[in-house]
Amino acid sequence: MKKNVLIVSIIVTCFFFLTSSAFPWGDKGHKLISKKAVLYLPSTMKSYKKWADYLEEHAPDPDIRKKDDKTEAPKHYIDIDFYKEFLSGNMIENEDSLIAEYGEKEVIKQGILPWATLQTYQNLILAFKDKDKAKALRYAADLGHYVADGHQPMHTVMNYNGQLTDQKGVHARYEIHMVDDHLAALDSSFDPQPVKLVKNPLEYIFNYISDANSVCNILMDADNFAFKQTNSRRSNAYYNLLWFRTKYITEIQFNKSAEDFAALLYTAWVKGGKPAFNKMM
Repeated sequence: MKKNVLIVSIIVTCFFFLTSSAFPWGDKGHKLISKKAVLYLPSTMKSYKKWADYLEEHAPDPDIRKKDDKTEAPKHYIDIDFYKEFLSGNMIENEDSLIAEYGEKEVIKQGILPWATLQTYQNLILAFKDKDKAKALRYAADLGHYVADGHQPMHTVMNYNGQLTDQKGVHARYEIHMVDDHLAALDSSFDPQPVKLVKNPLEYIFNYISDANSVCNILMDADNFAFKQTNSRRSNAYYNLLWFRTKYITEIQFNKSAEDFAALLYTAWVKGGKPAFNKMM
């Protein structure tokens, strides 16, 4: 009997970690961000707001691909503080230049989120030029996911799961369990304003990743504070305090995710020739 209980416990634990790591921001968080992003599109893309349902439904697709595509996982993060250039304020943004400095294997190991985002954005431009609705929808959904990952602070730092500061598991505690409990509050926090054209997409991507990285310590401090006050990292009291200490940062990151996704979507549409909605085939 004890053996069976142990086996079940192991299975549940494994399932918890696999599902927790599978959906950055949680699948519900990703869906919310993508659904809200269309509200930031300018009036010239009014018809494209009809894509909201598809973008919401397919927001988790890149995470789902991880189990079959071994090249997918590094596209969801960058441990940007690994690089001495970033720590000195002079990050190498060109992928080829970074590979020349550190080697391809190391760069992939530390995550390739910025360039995966840029490549998806460029693919979206081509889809708009070709008026290929199916491809445009698919690339737009992927773009929304990668942009949202770039705004999740723990996807931009070496200490992504608190493993370096005796806070293991903080990643899922914050981005899934806490976020899922407060989706209604996050939903009501969005304040859509029409976005503008992005002049330098790669620089734009690195800027929001850098911003996300800069608030990582706030989340880690909140985790420690909630643990100190409750002597727990699982209780309702712990999660209430974690939300209390990180609510404003989380709302900002969710809003910026939607805004920056919309800005890149709009820019891709412009660069793709501004195809009319009813001309997409």
